[in-house]
Amino acid sequence: MTHKTAIRFFRHIFMLGFVFVSGDPVLLAEFTQNAPTPKLHSSLYPPNLRRGLRLFKIKCNACHGLDLSLKTNMAPDRWAKEVKRMQAMPSARFNDKQAQAILNFLNYDEAHRKPSITKRAAASEPESVSAGRTLYYAQSCDACHSIAGKGGQAGPPMDNVGATRSREHLIRRLQDRRAGAAMPPLPSDTTDQQINQIVDFLLTLKGK
Repeated sequence: MTHKTAIRFFRHIFMLGFVFVSGDPVLLAEFTQNAPTPKLHSSLYPPNLRRGLRLFKIKCNACHGLDLSLKTNMAPDRWAKEVKRMQAMPSARFNDKQAQAILNFLNYDEAHRKPSITKRAAASEPESVSAGRTLYYAQSCDACHSIAGKGGQAGPPMDNVGATRSREHLIRRLQDRRAGAAMPPLPSDTTDQQINQIVDFLLTLKGK
């Protein structure tokens, strides 16, 4: 490493450290300008939550990026643990009051903006996928498996099952459950069409 390269490297490290400490949104933009960012307007949120939105953009965006954070789904207790964990980071620099404001924003966003996006996506998806989604939850598959952090932990997460399992594999697995050869069993009167609908839904889960 040449002397000039070393100077540029350490200057870059210094500026990154300054971003994490100061939370300056102008500097944050310099390091996140190439990242895809969801469009979040303060008008989407009640006035008492807009401070939490501003803090989230400043404090959390520095390390995680808005795109990743706002696509993650978590229950309120898990968001609370995550915010507390982030607050303990040396680079976080936000107090308990600010942490609570961020948490209030995240929980509101989870309960309002994200479901509306899911509904719009469901409205545009094929009927068989929508039916499969309904069957998946009606048969309590989420009691053992999670999607985007929501659901049980007894079985593996399903977030990427559509990219790692073939249609044939998933159909065989569900047929075994219908026959009582795999636990927990599906109702014996589950039709082949219903199995295919569940698989149609599962195949959409590709870790996005």
